[in-house]
Formats: sequence, structure tokens, C-alpha cells
Amino acid sequence: MKRALLSPVLALVLQAGAALGGVPAPATPRAQALWDAWPRARVSPPDPWALKHAGLRAAVDDLQTRHPGLFTIVEEGVSSEGRKIPLLRVGNGPKGVLLWSQMHGDEPTATAALLDVLNWFGANRSDPAVRELLSNLTLWIIPMLNPDGAERTQRRNAQEIDINRDALRLSSPEGRFLKAVRDRVKPVIGYNLHNQNPNLLAGQMGGQVAIALLSVPGDAALTETEGTRATKRLAVTVQRLLAPFAAGRISRYDMDYTARAFGDSMTRWGTATLLIETGGWAGPGEAERLVRLNFVALIGSLSAIADGSLEAVPSEDYARIPMNVREALFTLVLRHARLAGGRGLPPFTADLAFVVPGPFAGDSHHRREPAVVDVGDLAHAHGLTEVDATELFAVPWPNPPAGDWPSLKASLQAQGLAEVEEAALLAAVRALGTPAVARPGYEGPVLLYRPGAAGRLSLEGAILRGTLVGGRPAGTAGLPAPSAPRQ
Repeated sequence: MKRALLSPVLALVLQAGAALGGVPAPATPRAQALWDAWPRARVSPPDPWALKHAGLRAAVDDLQTRHPGLFTIVEEGVSSEGRKIPLLRVGNGPKGVLLWSQMHGDEPTATAALLDVLNWFGANRSDPAVRELLSNLTLWIIPMLNPDGAERTQRRNAQEIDINRDALRLSSPEGRFLKAVRDRVKPVIGYNLHNQNPNLLAGQMGGQVAIALLSVPGDAALTETEGTRATKRLAVTVQRLLAPFAAGRISRYDMDYTARAFGDSMTRWGTATLLIETGGWAGPGEAERLVRLNFVALIGSLSAIADGSLEAVPSEDYARIPMNVREALFTLVLRHARLAGGRGLPPFTADLAFVVPGPFAGDSHHRREPAVVDVGDLAHAHGLTEVDATELFAVPWPNPPAGDWPSLKASLQAQGLAEVEEAALLAAVRALGTPAVARPGYEGPVLLYRPGAAGRLSLEGAILRGTLVGGRPAGTAGLPAPSAPRQ
């Protein structure tokens, strides 16, 4: 009979004490309940990158209408181009928490999740667990700090300043607004919400990183303080919350102290900050899966702050979260091909790695177009798609430089290069010269031929804009499961 008296949310969200090393945990929203709740709570758009300033304001207005009194727009900053930046206040508790998202305009996943979090709070305001959260915490939320960058889907603001490197000079109005909010409300915890390069592995044995976490240091010595221990516990809490849904895909962000960065400065100023970086999850439903993980991470970890269960999480477990591994995951890896090129050198065996950038492009030095990014022995690398090209002959062919597979194939047939002797193909590619060399930065097609009788080659497919087209060679596969040992 007592179970029948529990609220619908609390009946689902009793956490096991074993998850905290045997310490009994209070009733807080746990991962599975939140994961299951997200489809009903969702108000965010299917494509987070489609959410611009006007759409955000409309969504905030709609949430105010749906849930009167849930939050107030305390004030509004103004971007370089005059767009208003709302600061929302939710709850009335003694512990202040500042959450800011999209200080880089092309990093919107957490912005979308924050809208869903607000809707979930509003829909469950009468539940004891939610009342506890909102009575113990005051949340200060800036859902889109860089609306000018968001409008252009670019990292920097309209001044072309990286706001996250403007914490000292404060040349940007967006940076000045964020600093002024922190100085006035003096939150004890900060959430710095970003997207990161999706082509990272969660440790040497892990899968593609979905979420990376960092207890942001406050000085160059990486001094451990009560604040950084709290954010280490917070990172461990997020890892535990997401483990059922993203096993082998949660990592620790690899970043040194940067005095001019806002996260580092927030910790130095007294607001211990957790960095949450959303990565990738290649395949159908990627964007919504990542928003859903953020939804679970935010509500679950805020609940742990509110009910005090965070204190029972061992901060030393933070060091066990696997590190981001860079330069080891690519969109596609072509392995053991016999590679020729326009410099007339003899064909040789090589692997080719390709990257196809997504909507998140990162800073200005990151590549915007699909391209070859490495050539040679890439045994250390993983591909989201892997092609065993042991029996294939690979030829870079930047003529035509773009187009679809049917038109490329028709062009080669018209030139007598769909069925061709190896010597004739080598002569044709040599005639193209240096543009037909597979090297880092090469953006053209790579043709794939299969040897046949009498030294002739048959066109089987191609790598076109970083994607395998035409035939699908034997041995084509995706990234191994996160727990699989490396070959």
C-alpha cells in the first residue's frame, strides 16, 4: 500500500545504495526514469543546429505560457549585433548553479536539452523530487550566449572573437554579460556546455565519444580544492547516469589550464565548473540521442547536488574516466590498398583516412570539406566505416572534382577507364599530375579498381566526399563495439 502512495516519478527513481559504494541514496531521479521521460518532455527541434535566436525566444515564450511561474527572465544581455540574451532563473534554493550553453555558436546540443529540461520541470512541478530540487537550488540559465554565432552556425561571435577565450580582456559584450552574471549571483557550481570534435575515442579501448567531462581547474598547477573535488564528483555522477545508455562512450576531456578561458576563470573566481562536451554517435538518430543524454545528465546531476547525494560520490573515481583519444577515429578508413598517384611513383600499399565534417566545424583551422587526413600505416586508427582494400587498386582522380557516383562512372566509361589495363590507368593518372595525389587535404574522389584477368582492372567503386559509393568491397564494416579489443 505504501508504494501506491508514492508519486509517479518517485516510484520510478529510487536509486540503489550500491551505486554509491554502499551508502544509501535518497530518492532522486535516476537514469532510466529520465531516459524514459525524455520523449514526453521533448520540446526541442529535431535538428539542434536549426535552432536560431528567434526559435529560442519562441520556445522560451511557449514554456512560460505552458508553465506560468516556473521561471523568470531576470535580465537580458545584448549581443554584438543587438540580439537579446536571456538569463533565466529557476527555483529559489540557497545553492546557486549557473548553466551556460552555446558560447560557441555552432555547439547547440545542450541548448536543445535545456529546453527539454525546463519543460520536464514544469510538467513535474508537483512531484516531491522536483520540488526538492527547485527548493534547494537556484538555477541561472543562459541557453544561448552567442546568438550571432548561432545565426551563422559558426564558433565565434559577430566580432569574430572566440567568447571562450575572452574571460580576461572581456572585449565581447557576450563575455561581459556572462562575467557580470557570475559576479552578481555568485553561484557555487557552473556548467559549461559545449560540443566537441565528434571524431574522438573514449580511451584506447573505447568507442566514439558521446559525452566528455572535465572538472575544470582554477590554476596552472591544477590545484585540487573543495570546488574541484565537487566537480570531479559531478563528473563521476554524470558518467554513472549515462553508463546504461552510452557504455564505453563517456570520456574525460583532455584540456590544460587556460587562464583566458571562461571555464577555467569561473573556477578561479570561485564558481567550480564542470565542462560537458557533446561528441558524436554516428548513425541514424544521432542528434536526438545526444540531446537525450544531455537531458539525463543535467537533471540527474542537478538532483545529486540538490539532495546531497553528490557528497557520497568518491572524487577519486574521476581519474578512472577514460581520456579523450585524438587522431585515432576517422569517418572512413581504407586499409591495405595499392595506391597510385599523379607523381608517377610505383604503386605502394597504404591506408587512407577520411574525415567528413558535420555541422559542428570547430575553430577556423578545422577542415570544412570531406578530405583525406592521413596516408600510410594507420593501424592505430579506427574508422566509423572500415574498408578492407587488400585486393583493390586505389587511384585519386580529381577530374571531375565533384559530382555523384553515376556521373563519375559515366565519365570514366566515356574515357575508356572503367575497364582498363593497369599501365593505361597509371598513365592517365600520371597525366593529371600533383592534383591527383592522395595526401592530407585531398578532397577529390579516390577510385577503387579490382584486378581481373590479363592485368586488366575493373572499376568497382569510389570514395566520394569521404563516403564509399558503388560496390561494397568484402570486409567493409563499422567501428567495433566499444568493448572490443583493438586489432
